[in-house]
Amino acid sequence: MNKKILITGISGFVGHHFIAKSRPNRQLFGTYHQNEVQFTDITCYSLAITDTAAFIALLEDIKPDTVIHLAALSNPNYCENHPENCQEVNSAATFHLITACQERDIHFIFASTDLVFDGKKPPYTEKEATNGIMTYGLDKAKTEHLAELMYPNKVTIARLPLQYGWCETAPNFLTNWVKTLKSGNTIKAFTNEYRTAAWAGDVADGLLLLAEQEAKGIWHLGGPERQSRYDFAIEVTKILDVDPALVIPVLQKDIKMAAARPTDVSLNSEKATKLGYAPGLAAERLRMIL
Repeated sequence: MNKKILITGISGFVGHHFIAKSRPNRQLFGTYHQNEVQFTDITCYSLAITDTAAFIALLEDIKPDTVIHLAALSNPNYCENHPENCQEVNSAATFHLITACQERDIHFIFASTDLVFDGKKPPYTEKEATNGIMTYGLDKAKTEHLAELMYPNKVTIARLPLQYGWCETAPNFLTNWVKTLKSGNTIKAFTNEYRTAAWAGDVADGLLLLAEQEAKGIWHLGGPERQSRYDFAIEVTKILDVDPALVIPVLQKDIKMAAARPTDVSLNSEKATKLGYAPGLAAERLRMIL
């Protein structure tokens, strides 16, 4: 059976990691908004996710089996400073997309975040109650809850961890760190912020696994190890063979940010692992991509 999967926000950091993941029995489609992309194995369309009519037209044209909804405003500080825009894009638009999929019996995967938690009782399983401490996390948690109420039979909540990878056109913290360290300049990394970071390529595989299994409910796609940002940065210096002293240890309180940050939102992802999710250790994945 040829399974059709539509991925919103394909031009973003995570979206780029779906390249080369089409298969004879899996056809991928993607949407982008402002940053046009062209992938050899993914058919891409220009679409603003706030344009519900255009999204419905695309569903009618493609007739996907699953929609993986990645498109979002994902910078916590931006969301904290622009809460109305955050709500419009991250929750209101998502509700319209879910409704359109529900009316057509299309499986819907909502990409959420580990930041729905306050960081006080890690590691978090899927059964833990959400209690975010920032606008971004609170909005994602609200959307999770309403998504499950709206479409319980065919909605999947995929909570994603801090992710890393290499993408020049959609850089993330790792891209910036590597360029800075290679130039001999220092970076600052938190010693008291812990995450279960995962390579974005592994997360993409996890999302495709959930799509193919049509695994409803809540799933955590965290990496296999709990690390502080500082320890992760030291791993990077080892791979690059640069002086670890270039990484300056700091505390969260030392850096002024608009959005409050939880100290430890490590995810327990055993449920997804039993399904077949297999993220690699940071040391091995960094060696592969750097």
